[in-house]
Amino acid sequence: MRYLQLRLHLPSEVRHPMHQFLSEQELIRRAYLRHWNFSDPSAVTTLFHVVGDVAEGSDEYIDALDAVDTIVEYDITPVDDRSFYVYVTEATNGIARELRTLLTDTDLLVVPPIVYGPDGEMQLEIAGHDSELQAVVAGLPSHVSVSVDRLGEYDAHRESSVAVLTERQREVVSVAREIGYYDVPRNAGVRDVADRLDCSKSTTANHLRKAEARLVALYGDGNTT
Repeated sequence: MRYLQLRLHLPSEVRHPMHQFLSEQELIRRAYLRHWNFSDPSAVTTLFHVVGDVAEGSDEYIDALDAVDTIVEYDITPVDDRSFYVYVTEATNGIARELRTLLTDTDLLVVPPIVYGPDGEMQLEIAGHDSELQAVVAGLPSHVSVSVDRLGEYDAHRESSVAVLTERQREVVSVAREIGYYDVPRNAGVRDVADRLDCSKSTTANHLRKAEARLVALYGDGNTT
């Protein structure tokens, strides 16, 4: 059995309103879809871990939830000053129906979390046989751009690039990538990342070093092809 780590970019016209929200402000920039339940054919129930400036951005996030007419109910549980969980029940129509199709109408295994970021970015990992993995990539709509971050033999003991980092490290790396810290040539420095995170330069540099060390160890495990 093989697995793929995919990075998708969805145009604004096909994004869920809460995914679009991540691109329309600077305070809440990433959401991790941790769990889902499709036992009720009329609804999709999901659990997201939302990361950002909770103190400043949570009210705006709640307003955005209230504006989505397909959301039946939601419940928010604070975690710390940088994140919270949101439990959502949404009517199965439109984009919610597409999510159900993506996660259930296939023999492939979708490995959580699915990561939603700004500018329509989604990251997900899927496992299955080679032919099925190739078919799902080939079957993506033409308006969805896709890149393969990683391909290899599936190993349940292998940590994914999402799971291997702490929530804070993922946030720091995501912001660094977003503003050009990893561009070639580099378009932003540690200070720029720190300013975006409202964090000290030394703390930001420490998070980046630890995250990069973990990712180098992960990608040096010999399982990639």
